[in-house]
Amino acid sequence: MRVLTVVLGLAAFSALGLPLGTASAQSVSIDKVRQMAFDRGIVDLEEIEYKRRKNIWKVEGEDARGDDIEMHVDATTGRILKMRRD
Repeated sequence: MRVLTVVLGLAAFSALGLPLGTASAQSVSIDKVRQMAFDRGIVDLEEIEYKRRKNIWKVEGEDARGDDIEMHVDATTGRILKMRRD
């Protein structure tokens, strides 16, 4: 009975056009991303947001001088894709 439930659940996901596997694609935790931001000079963390469609973490904050920093992190690998200071 349990196998049938899983199969029906996957069929419903597919019928709705939702991509399978997006939930498991995110292997880098928000805590890891927060630590990466602090390690790269962000002292005032304004926002961390997971962008599901792009499978990235978007981080916004400020450094010690008050300059804005934006960082994009691949949610699967933890690789920094973008780092911009203003």
